[in-house]
Amino acid sequence: MGERMLRGAPAAPGLAVGRAWSREVASHESRLVASDGREREHARALAALAQAAEDLDALAAGLSEEQAEIVRTGALMAADPALSAAVTVAALEDGLPASDSILRATEAHAEEIAAIADETLAARADDIRSLGRRAARLAAPGASEGGEAPPQSPPPPSAILIAADLGPADVAELAGSLVGIALIGGGATAHAAILARSLGMPMVTGLGPDVLDVPAGALLLLDGDDGSLVVEPTAERARAATGAMQTRERERERDAADGARPAVTRDGRRVTVLANVASVAELEVGLRSGAEGIGLLRTELAFLDAAEWPTEAQHLEVLEPILQALGARPAMVRMLDFGADKCPPFLSGTDQRGLALLVSHEGAFVDQLRATLRCSRDRDVRLLLPMVDHPDELAAAQRLIEHTARALGVERLPAVGAMIETPAAVGAVRTLAAAADFLSIGTNDLTAEALGVDRFSVNDARAHDPAVLRLIALSVNAAHEAGIALEVCGEAASDPVMLPLLVGLDVDELSVGSARVADVRRWIRRLGLGEVSELAAIALEMAGADEVEAALAPLARRLQSGEGSDAVAEGVDRGGRILALGP
Repeated sequence: MGERMLRGAPAAPGLAVGRAWSREVASHESRLVASDGREREHARALAALAQAAEDLDALAAGLSEEQAEIVRTGALMAADPALSAAVTVAALEDGLPASDSILRATEAHAEEIAAIADETLAARADDIRSLGRRAARLAAPGASEGGEAPPQSPPPPSAILIAADLGPADVAELAGSLVGIALIGGGATAHAAILARSLGMPMVTGLGPDVLDVPAGALLLLDGDDGSLVVEPTAERARAATGAMQTRERERERDAADGARPAVTRDGRRVTVLANVASVAELEVGLRSGAEGIGLLRTELAFLDAAEWPTEAQHLEVLEPILQALGARPAMVRMLDFGADKCPPFLSGTDQRGLALLVSHEGAFVDQLRATLRCSRDRDVRLLLPMVDHPDELAAAQRLIEHTARALGVERLPAVGAMIETPAAVGAVRTLAAAADFLSIGTNDLTAEALGVDRFSVNDARAHDPAVLRLIALSVNAAHEAGIALEVCGEAASDPVMLPLLVGLDVDELSVGSARVADVRRWIRRLGLGEVSELAAIALEMAGADEVEAALAPLARRLQSGEGSDAVAEGVDRGGRILALGP
């Protein structure tokens, strides 16, 4: 059988070469339980759920604080009264054995959650299925009366797990035994993916049911950067991947040694590299890679399952550990960016987003402001206002910030930044820059709004489209005319095609995913500002994203490979044409 490639979505970066392995699934003949045995099976099922919760708490004890919090989510689910009620119906009324009762109840609950329109919330369905499998093993006929599940065979050396779905506890248990994970479904926002990223475990999701047809022991090449899985790769491809992995390991060692060195282009342009985070675990990864602070603290991600607006105390509980771990470094704390694809249950159906939504719920906004201002004392905390469309919105938010600060006795107001994420905001960017302390461009939304496409469409939402580049250039110029800094915090900031253009457009700060911090810092050192400034000026006048991508692709390859890094951007001739930079 020859080489074949399956395409999915990147969930945790990294390369892995290994052998396909699937976890054993306990099987038994399902039967209905006689009426005199139903109470026993019901008790066995509830005991298994309780034991699963205890096991998850014990597993969490060996993890970092933030990783443990993710794993403990499963323990909280096990105590859900709705889940216990569903198990009771299955066992007592329908007469199912304990393990089947658990699996039916958890699957029904998972399907309800998976049907939620919000992608991040729907991803929690895998956590429930993982809990169900764990508890069902504990309740299976082969389990001991003391609640010990039958032993499972460990993965072989250099195994790449293939599964339909996975929970965070599964990742935590298997991380030391696997080199990668390939899933039918799932996504980058799932708890399993978040934990995989924090543990440095490459993961690809969304590969579809065909991945289950991969035979056990087949040689696999998993690429967590581009979301692909190659089955039975050629010897040449496998050798190249192994070489790339060894190169990355050497680069990681150099990055660790260079962590204190600033990111400076070959001709002396300093670019600040920050991390996008939502947890202590992500922050720790970013700091180890040389991040100079937090460029985007996604406060809303902690509350996507919330039944109501978070309180001041709840905000403090999330913020304080992160800011304490950050120390004296700067933190851009984005106010809750609810709406659109990040809509908790209590806001279902809202057509507002970002700052407009916050201003219309003043009490909730003040609660977050109070918590953030309390945390800002003796720290470099800056407030970032999401989805600012109009100067009036910014002015209203600033008045509320000042009022809240006075009420708390906060003498030194933190810097306040406006996020530029729509063409309307770019249209008012000079006025916004005159009123704000800094600007931040969210390229994901700006690209989608400017091009009229879905922000999750990789092929359509390309930030290097000249129409988007021109909006970024206008924003940079307005910020610098006002004497303030401009950062870019969208996914484009870590894209090897887009990065040279952002540096060439004179962006001051780049905030990227923690796993990308070291790469971005390394790539900046391989650039020359003079050359990329010319490349950016020419790209602004190009016809479309395809033309820009074709012109920048050779440079992007050189950035990633490190080849010719002393002359990596020598791609403009005297006539101003972009030349091919080699294969």
